[in-house]
Amino acid sequence: MGIAVQWSLLLVLALAGLFYAAIPGIGAFLARGQWRRFRRTIIEVSRRPTVNPSRVARERTGFLGFYRFFGTLEAIQGDDRIWITNGRQSVAADLSGLSVYILPQGDARQDGGRETEVRSVPWGRIFSLPEGTPILVGGALFSEDGRGVFRSRGRDRLLLVIHDCPRESIIQRATWSGRHRNEYANAFTLPSLVTGSLSLALLAYSQLSVRGGRLAAIAALTASLGPVVPFLPPGFPLYFAYRRFWKRARLMRAQRDVVRLPLRYFPGELVSGEPGRGRPQMSTLLPDMEPYIMLRGTLREDGASVTTASGTEVALPAATGRIELVQPGRRRKRDADRSESVVFGSYREEGDGIVLAAPEDPMAQLILVPGDPQSIAGECSRAARRFEIISAVLIGLNLAVNAPLVFLLLWLAIG
Repeated sequence: MGIAVQWSLLLVLALAGLFYAAIPGIGAFLARGQWRRFRRTIIEVSRRPTVNPSRVARERTGFLGFYRFFGTLEAIQGDDRIWITNGRQSVAADLSGLSVYILPQGDARQDGGRETEVRSVPWGRIFSLPEGTPILVGGALFSEDGRGVFRSRGRDRLLLVIHDCPRESIIQRATWSGRHRNEYANAFTLPSLVTGSLSLALLAYSQLSVRGGRLAAIAALTASLGPVVPFLPPGFPLYFAYRRFWKRARLMRAQRDVVRLPLRYFPGELVSGEPGRGRPQMSTLLPDMEPYIMLRGTLREDGASVTTASGTEVALPAATGRIELVQPGRRRKRDADRSESVVFGSYREEGDGIVLAAPEDPMAQLILVPGDPQSIAGECSRAARRFEIISAVLIGLNLAVNAPLVFLLLWLAIG
């Protein structure tokens, strides 16, 4: 094999690696980072207090702190400022250079995330919004002549979520659905694949006219067909298997984050990841100073109450939500069989007992986790990594089966 042919083959590998792997990979990294920041920001917003009108009125100007606000669209002022009202007070939000997140109605766990996927839309591309649109805004709050104004402050970017679902389900829906379905299919992928395919096709054409360049030409032509190779027989079943396992990995990551949600109000060092070893009871205050509790116990068969380690039976209100787990493996099933459950909710003390209730804070939850949340989250993380590795192996096998066959057919077809 001549040196020129070797360099041509290296060029084929370099172009394929750049346009099929490196550039989409950078886009995947950026896409995953964007949605990770969104989930982290909305969790931070859930831990901030609601805007206090008296505090805004006292301070005529300046930075007041970090707050959140639920309301509906009242008016749009100019190009970048909107006014939001909750019926008692109004605040403004400056959206210049920001993206708005749109959370539709629906249940991502039932429809696979298609209809309920959170969308990120630059504010400049939103040309109209109807009055009364439900909005959650969170971030730095400033006072301007006694009126509250939300705006970004340095690295602390303002978060604005337009939601078509109850306030009580925003945090769980956003955590579940606020992620890319497949990070490889990002904004960089299609232009990169098209550019790579055309570049390799042109390289193949140029090599066909070079003496001794047939090998490099067919290799380049095979690589130019790279975007369609996974869909060809006989390896195409491996592609669909890859997609199945990638979807399961995404599901495990979403479940991991949802299970951890109620723990955000409690100190991490006090929350055990070992079933049966966590503190049986912990209480704290929500951002608006509402009492909130975490109780560990054994769930009764009828699901009406939990019995704590001290033998106290705590009734579960009818409004108690329950996290329905997609089992990551056999170990999770064994843990569930031990019947340890953890319930989170607002509470008050009556005599020697505790009465649970749904929190007034719409971003907190009255919810029951069938097992230890930290243990479940750890298992989901391990399962997600396992499924991602399996999906990578499957798509690799797909290419290993199909690419040589395409090369052989082209070799026989091109004399």
